[in-house]
Amino acid sequence: GLVAVAVLMYPLFLPWLAQAGFDSRLQAVVASGVLFAPASFLLGMISPYLAKLNVTSLKTSGSAVANLSAWNSIGGIVGTFATGFFLFSYVGSRDIFIILVAILLVSTLYLHVTWRRSHGVVAAASLYLVIFAPTFTNAIQIDTPSANYSVFEWIRDGKRLRGLSTDPYGVQSGINTKDPDELVFWYAQQMADLIAQTPKRQDILMLGGGTFTLPRYLADTYPQSQIDTVEIDPALADIAREHFAYDDPGNVKLIFEDARTYSNSADKQYDIILVDVYSGTDVPFAFMTREYGEAISRMLRPGGVVMVNMIAGELGDCRGLLQALEAPYRQVLSQHLLKPRSAMPVDAAHNMVGVYGDNLPQYMGYKKSSVASVAPFTDDFAPAEYTRQKCAA
Repeated sequence: GLVAVAVLMYPLFLPWLAQAGFDSRLQAVVASGVLFAPASFLLGMISPYLAKLNVTSLKTSGSAVANLSAWNSIGGIVGTFATGFFLFSYVGSRDIFIILVAILLVSTLYLHVTWRRSHGVVAAASLYLVIFAPTFTNAIQIDTPSANYSVFEWIRDGKRLRGLSTDPYGVQSGINTKDPDELVFWYAQQMADLIAQTPKRQDILMLGGGTFTLPRYLADTYPQSQIDTVEIDPALADIAREHFAYDDPGNVKLIFEDARTYSNSADKQYDIILVDVYSGTDVPFAFMTREYGEAISRMLRPGGVVMVNMIAGELGDCRGLLQALEAPYRQVLSQHLLKPRSAMPVDAAHNMVGVYGDNLPQYMGYKKSSVASVAPFTDDFAPAEYTRQKCAA
């Protein structure tokens, strides 16, 4: 029953907790405690009860408890590896909850516990909660092996927009429901304007596809260009087709692979590389390292341009995050331009687009980055989480 309650609570509780304003590491502790501690506490009471049932005499008590402990350890090891290497690869989080509730109910029946009407009520309520919990939120909740997605709509400037979010902090992709060809987010508009001012755009690579709104726009605008889009989650293609008007343009190639591993192994070169792999200030360390910058350099044709969507700041503690984000590109490319969304430098994290190359055009509205260059992190040592936390504090 408590596991089923956790299924009901997490779509509502986690967004509320994210808005609480304290350290995200503490938020994770609170979330795990509220959602899982009650059920874990009660499940922990089973072992002494099973030991009591298993002990038939003092002579066999030692072996009985030892056998129970051994099976408990085996179950923990198998459960950990099965979840990490199998379940998370094929089953979404909510479906794992459903499986867990079903196993607990079947185990209860197998133990031949006296079945009472109240037990049936609890079992029925548990199944109801895990099956219908998503209907209690306004957003469409979609679980995939890679992430939990929320698809929802809102009104902005009189337009009904539909967005995709992977966390409570913002929207990663979106469309205008009345005009799906319109780019509704600032960073996407900026990248489209930059590409329009770039002479060579035959081959374009986009790292991070989201719902593929920008690749679709580029495919329609530049039918002679080839747009390769790397996205880690193949389920996003179906989500994009169903909810975000993605129509599989012929000159867009979807590559379902981690963007960093693709960068390491790609043998094709591009005129333009678009990077949109960040979720707010949550930065995968693999895109902040020297080795990543070298991989980008190998994929970029002479005279090519790298355009990066990022969230950081020019002042205060967020300045260090901006330096870390820029470092991989600035170590291999001699020119660097930046356009923050905020007209004035601020010390809080905000959206900005960086442009990097060796022979950049005069992009309107873009100026040389004001932050000093620093050495990039390495794959061996990348304190990305610490850098992000300083900016988010």
